[in-house]
Amino acid sequence: MEFLEIFTQMSWIPALLFGVGLVLVLIELFVPGFGFFGITGSLTIIAGIVVRIVQGLNLLQSIYLILVVIAFFVVCVAIMIHSARYGALGRTGLFETHSTLDKDYDKTSKELRKLVGQSGRAVGVLNLGGKAKIHGKIYDVVSVKSYIENGAHIKVVQIKDNTIFVRKWFE
Repeated sequence: MEFLEIFTQMSWIPALLFGVGLVLVLIELFVPGFGFFGITGSLTIIAGIVVRIVQGLNLLQSIYLILVVIAFFVVCVAIMIHSARYGALGRTGLFETHSTLDKDYDKTSKELRKLVGQSGRAVGVLNLGGKAKIHGKIYDVVSVKSYIENGAHIKVVQIKDNTIFVRKWFE
């Protein structure tokens, strides 16, 4: 009976504070970020508890109210942890556990390293960046020193971070 009196004899001010606080905490639960909604919601719920206690709760009812709020927060944290592991929240950048590099990054890097010292021809003008044909395959390349005209002979001088660096080469 004492438990029911906590909520049945509540005026509109603590009820509004609890309602707004619960909504804000739920927003924080499903849209995690800076924490504005979670902190504001928590403070609003605490304000609702204080207002309700001032309105005339006895010690036992105050303890019940605090335990209900703690249980709410525990359930919210459990939902967030479950969602971070298995739900949509786990597929967001906040909880991403894999690398942003391509899966074949290392394989590509090894293949490109084999091109060092190889020669080819510029496909279009290389003014810092452009394309070159090396062993019949067209690659995106970066000119090391200067402008290289279309059709000029090039030589691969370096591979760094999957970028092919070339210079003009005279046969």
